[in-house]
Amino acid sequence: MTAGGYPEQQIVPAAPRPHVKEKVETGIVTSGKPTRVIEIYNQDESECITIGASSSTRIPEVCDIISSYTKVDADKIQLVSKVGSFAVKQRLSDEVASKVVALGVRSFKRPIKQYSHPILVLGAGLGGMQTVLTFLRSGRKDIICLEKLDDFGGHSWINVANQYTKLQTEKGTYHVDYMFHEEKVPSHIDEMIYKNWPTRDELLKMFRAAGAKHGLQDYTRFGTSVEKVRNLPEGNGYAVHTLPAKGEGEGELLIVSAVCAWPGNLCHCREITWPGEDEFGGYIEYASFGKVDYRKAERKECILYGHGAFTIENVRTLVEHKCKKVIVMCRKRNLCGMKIVSWLCNWMEVPVQGPIVMEAFQRMYDLVGFDAWSAYSVKTDANRTYAHISQKTVFGVTDVYFLAGYYGLMDVVVDEIKRLAPGCAHTKKGKKIECDVILKAVGTMADFGKDKMLGLKELVGVWCNGDPLRPVSCNGMFVEARNFGGFSSGPGFVGMARAMQWFVDYPEDFELIRGALPKRRAGEQPCYVADAMHLLPTMTTLNSIPMLGAQLAVCDALKHMKTKAAHPPKQFLAECKAEWEAYINHFKDNKMVDDRPEPPYPYTDEIVQGYVDRVTMEWMRKTAAAQSRADRAK
Repeated sequence: MTAGGYPEQQIVPAAPRPHVKEKVETGIVTSGKPTRVIEIYNQDESECITIGASSSTRIPEVCDIISSYTKVDADKIQLVSKVGSFAVKQRLSDEVASKVVALGVRSFKRPIKQYSHPILVLGAGLGGMQTVLTFLRSGRKDIICLEKLDDFGGHSWINVANQYTKLQTEKGTYHVDYMFHEEKVPSHIDEMIYKNWPTRDELLKMFRAAGAKHGLQDYTRFGTSVEKVRNLPEGNGYAVHTLPAKGEGEGELLIVSAVCAWPGNLCHCREITWPGEDEFGGYIEYASFGKVDYRKAERKECILYGHGAFTIENVRTLVEHKCKKVIVMCRKRNLCGMKIVSWLCNWMEVPVQGPIVMEAFQRMYDLVGFDAWSAYSVKTDANRTYAHISQKTVFGVTDVYFLAGYYGLMDVVVDEIKRLAPGCAHTKKGKKIECDVILKAVGTMADFGKDKMLGLKELVGVWCNGDPLRPVSCNGMFVEARNFGGFSSGPGFVGMARAMQWFVDYPEDFELIRGALPKRRAGEQPCYVADAMHLLPTMTTLNSIPMLGAQLAVCDALKHMKTKAAHPPKQFLAECKAEWEAYINHFKDNKMVDDRPEPPYPYTDEIVQGYVDRVTMEWMRKTAAAQSRADRAK
């Protein structure tokens, strides 16, 4: 007998299943990596929820999840599966079937909080658009989105990028409909082929098309600048003061019930000047915000100052514009990612272990004679049994950087410019480097004014002043990991949008985690820009709410589902190889390189499959070891 008094297994005739209006994706995932979806029906089979599960998920865990979702005691829930026209009551030791009925559960519906005023979303980039869609899909319609610019896509793509900028990670994990498991990764936007690594303009077209498809224009006010957000007395909402972004016309005061903010952190160009700039005589410009005229680099010696993700992008653009040579000068040599490794991390259902990531990195780094394990950002042991990578910039994902390095079109110099003279740069280490062009790829800065606008004094998790109705989020601009689930920022937006929605729907749940959430104030960065030491424990804490944790796990499962659908391994590898060979031809056709042997693409089908198999086996080994320890502890 089960704890609820049901026989452990009994076959009974199955009643006809009523029509189910909608399946509610809870976003809940059981322990282990989700590899399938379980449909759970209520007692009269009029409602259905889905959760992510592994192949070994057992009955007690699912009953506990249902209990946390419905507030029905777990020992009063009996799961029943279908065998032909009969229903079989599952035993506690059974693996959960893909479709089950939860006897003892009348309804899955948990009442959500209703509000007197609209829900406000600030920003219409990818995060903002997906947040609006998350609320709309949950049934809320009283939504307003405010955007300072005149279109969807966000400041980073509209203003910071240039016409040559491309998405560095593959498209499968970076598009608006990524959040919907039933939606395919786009292959075309209208008549335009949507490539694996789309350009800025192709991405902006994707954003516009998604906005039109989902009717987001009806909820969005473009050209609107938010001046300040302040609490109304006695917790009755928030006053949002706005002005026309272009300074024409009058402002407006909005009263809203929640403010979900995506303010962005690539706000301003970081500025740096050197003595002698006026005497240099060449071309000096900042490498972001569309400032560079790359035609001025043709057949010229260029210094690219910095080594962040946008530096990597500029190496590609400079060699495409037939520069003579690029000298990447930096204080620290950050690690770059490769297209195959980015794909691998997205393809796998489990994170890729640090040593395998580093081994895959090294295949490319061998082309430029650099031991990636020796990088300042890598912590390891004498036998390299683990690899912890910690750097304050994301991986720039590239193959061309290494190909250019192999041919001598690019060198990396760890140094700093001290002063400029006519036609050359003098460095702090005493070098004199002749050059014609200097591009300052020194990064962008977040805006301390955003803290003032939001009235933000302390960030509690990702909530402004610890208010569950005031989440604020932006890109994480760092790497801090031993195991790697992906290089793309896209998947994180979906999980954050779900977390924002959860606490708007169930603000009382915030008290369950308030005391465990990390807190931060403004320092070197504005308060709203959280670092790795803040965000990692925040996300861990969110998982302590079972149903929210399950939803976040379902969001995480989208990554490999979308990658597998859009980027089959042989096809993806073939496209990487074709691009590699196209750049070799570009270098040779334009007489940019000597006659050294053409380097084969460093990865093959066998090598990539070997990585996949090793990642899987290593996690199986760790899981078995953990289970063995748990069994011994009983």
